[in-house]
Amino acid sequence: MTGRRMLVMGALALTGLVGCRSLARQAFADPVVEVKDVRVRSIGLQGGSLDVILDVYNPNEYRLDATRITYQVWVDTNQVATGAIDKLVTLTQKGRSDIVVPVDFDVAAVRAALMRFTLAGTLDYRVKGQFTVVTPFGNITRPYSGVGRIDAAR
Repeated sequence: MTGRRMLVMGALALTGLVGCRSLARQAFADPVVEVKDVRVRSIGLQGGSLDVILDVYNPNEYRLDATRITYQVWVDTNQVATGAIDKLVTLTQKGRSDIVVPVDFDVAAVRAALMRFTLAGTLDYRVKGQFTVVTPFGNITRPYSGVGRIDAAR
């Protein structure tokens, strides 16, 4: 009888834990992540670097800690950079935060982008990735994306 009682108690505890976790996840609102801007930092013979500025809104009544941001950057249809940064960023409750993601790319990507920019006078880009936040209910990863255009006339 003791073994059966232990099994029933374990099943009840597991059911309670799953139920609490489900309720907790419903109380959590996803951060809203958007690409705010892309700024070219440098372009040279060896490659280049840019900053992708993410606008992150935390709609929750409590702060969140972001621990990892992945990214992929395209110029027109060519992927020019991919990677991840692991750094702790605190998102204030009911607040917005700008997060700067540094991106480096190689000379082949610079050459293709410069040719396109020289011919057309514009450069279309696309950025996407994932944003990982630590919550009391475990890590949660959400996607973000954005598009834009660099124009010679601006």
